[in-house]
Amino acid sequence: MHVEPQIPAHRGSEWPRPVAARQGDPAGAHRAALTRRPVEARSHANSLGRFAMCRVATCLILATLGIAPTAAQSAAHRVLAEKLDLTQSPMGNVQLQIWSDKLDAIIANRRQLLSTVPNLNLKLTTTAFTTSFKDGDRTIVVSAVHYQCATSHDTPFKLECPARVVELRGGKILLLAEVADFPISAKRGEAGFDASTNSNTQYMTVLTFDPADQQIAAKVTYDGETSSETPIKLR
Repeated sequence: MHVEPQIPAHRGSEWPRPVAARQGDPAGAHRAALTRRPVEARSHANSLGRFAMCRVATCLILATLGIAPTAAQSAAHRVLAEKLDLTQSPMGNVQLQIWSDKLDAIIANRRQLLSTVPNLNLKLTTTAFTTSFKDGDRTIVVSAVHYQCATSHDTPFKLECPARVVELRGGKILLLAEVADFPISAKRGEAGFDASTNSNTQYMTVLTFDPADQQIAAKVTYDGETSSETPIKLR
């Protein structure tokens, strides 16, 4: 009786199997090589696909976070009022260090004011209007001091004060620019230039630092209307 050979059923994970090369069997080795090459090609293609997907995913993450690793971007910060204690050592405050050569004159001016109105019980303090920007391994600080500021009856909440732009790097301060009439829009609160001053969006000065052009542009909002000022060029 003739019996037909039975072909075993295969599972997806077992069929087809690579043909093993047997020692001394050139035909078997050739069949094994032909079977192995498509598998290796598919594996290489899959690796390239995964690498491309990772590159795309990385780009998407950078785009989402707004990161540009090869080019610095402009940044805009609001100038904020900061109270300075003139009795404090300059070593403990960057603002006092920036104005260290003017402190004697600022203190004398403040003492004169205190003696004129002793009943107000004023303290030996002043105000700095300041903000900062990060530029690589350095920090750019803008500081305008409330000393010898000019104003007018038409715009009582707009001041023009002396200002300095400095670079902080490695514990050292380098002067980059000095402005005699820096524009400050700030409305006093019950305690002078206070938290309410810094939260008032109808009166404010916003600075934009452009690292490519190395300049700082100012936009002044007064009574809700915004105007642009001449940019400050850094050295």
